[in-house]
Amino acid sequence: MQQASWRRWLCGLCLLTLWQHSESAASIDRIQKHNLELLSQQLNRGWRAFCDAPVDEGVMALYEGINPSDARLHVMTITNQSVQLPIKSMPELRDFDLNPQRKTLIYVNAFHTADSYFSVQEHLMLLQTMRRDLNIIIVDFATNVAQLYYTVRHHLSVHGYSIYKLLSSLTEAGIAAEDITLAGHSVGANIAALGADLYAKSSKRQVGQLIAIDPATMCRTTDILVRHNVAARVVVLHGEGDVFGVRVPLGHVDIYPNGIGYFPRKKLQPGCDSKICSHMYPFVLFMEALIEGVMIPATKCENWAKFRQGDCSFENTLNIGLIYPANAKGLYFCMTQPNPPFTYMEHGLRYQAKQPAKSN
Repeated sequence: MQQASWRRWLCGLCLLTLWQHSESAASIDRIQKHNLELLSQQLNRGWRAFCDAPVDEGVMALYEGINPSDARLHVMTITNQSVQLPIKSMPELRDFDLNPQRKTLIYVNAFHTADSYFSVQEHLMLLQTMRRDLNIIIVDFATNVAQLYYTVRHHLSVHGYSIYKLLSSLTEAGIAAEDITLAGHSVGANIAALGADLYAKSSKRQVGQLIAIDPATMCRTTDILVRHNVAARVVVLHGEGDVFGVRVPLGHVDIYPNGIGYFPRKKLQPGCDSKICSHMYPFVLFMEALIEGVMIPATKCENWAKFRQGDCSFENTLNIGLIYPANAKGLYFCMTQPNPPFTYMEHGLRYQAKQPAKSN
């Protein structure tokens, strides 16, 4: 009789423990759901609000996907398939379709938006598929909003070091540093700049080009790492210039589509109803230029006021993309449309841009 009572007590204790564990797990899941909802809400307000979001990092640390080792590489095979690899697999890249005779583009993604219109990952996968004339490697540090939070708050240095190691692996495999373009949007621009700078200091060589797409203002201004001396050519494509993107010129070439971002708190990009949309706008311009081969010309001008007046050097123009004139330097402006195709072509070199008349 006593043994049966002991068994019932032990069984009850086990059930109680399981129930408590289940309740604890459910409570942790609720906190994590709140964390993610809060981060998504605060991100719409800009980096300061996002970085200061009162999330429970203790709970966030219980979930997978936030460690620096959780970053992913995307590289193409000779059968035209995109393969995802862990960041630690850099030495294996030489086994994939990387040809030293081609130019190389390393795109650093470190921004996340739930807006399907921009769909960063979809654009990047399409870029890899369409531009087989390039070696394209995508490094993804922000597959979701939690990973983005840890990237911008805690992992900037280690991610920059990963880009440095990637550059070293590629050059050791025979790819010339001057044939490499690093590109990144938002936080990714600063990570790419850090990696390029570390590589230059270590190897005494510079990568050929850094294209920084609306570099993020970050949690701390000391983390704004895009500089004109981190690569042989630094091109900055501005977009928002307030709570998300850096306003001041940072590169050899600084392009301001529609003048947005040139003045603080200026209006939004065409077709945008939020600052986060203006932050994403130059990314979409860059993708349209690379994927569709669309020409989006910009002209050199002393400032936005002179561009509006038409007082510019219209002989000194360039196209948004990967290739820039060797003598390009200074501020460039253009007008673009609210919807694809975003270009006004040569009409975008004038402030009063008019859409080309359609032929019958």
